[in-house]
Amino acid sequence: MQMKSVAIACGGIVALVAMACSGATALCREPAMTATTAMTPTISGAASPGSGLSPVESAVIAKTNAARARSGLPPLTADGQLMNGARNHARWMAQNRNLSHGSGVTENIGMGQTSASEAVTSWMQSSGHRANILGGGHTRIGVAMVHSADGTAYWCQQFR
Repeated sequence: MQMKSVAIACGGIVALVAMACSGATALCREPAMTATTAMTPTISGAASPGSGLSPVESAVIAKTNAARARSGLPPLTADGQLMNGARNHARWMAQNRNLSHGSGVTENIGMGQTSASEAVTSWMQSSGHRANILGGGHTRIGVAMVHSADGTAYWCQQFR
């Protein structure tokens, strides 16, 4: 039986759901963002149809922007091209089970973190990743999280 992981919002909680052909089970991981902590980001620029932000993507962007706000920096705007790039790269990493950087773009990658909070916290604890998040010249962001066949989460942030 093939399992598929997706992120959904349920009852004010962001939940990671493992779905099988015979049914679904949910494991809640972290509280959803509230209007007082962050606005729901939207994608600007070119994006493919159906490329709205998932709850996990929105949470990564909101937590990244919260870190920037604590440093007096303006928020980053989700960018369609960067979202597509981050999604494609996270998908590639998950399919190949290979944590590696792409080329031609400033990015943060991660593997194994179980929530948006954990992913952003990990990046903020690393000087190089923190520098990417707090880069004053960045105005746009793309993010993604994809699970590999064994359930490992692969994360990607791209900046411009």
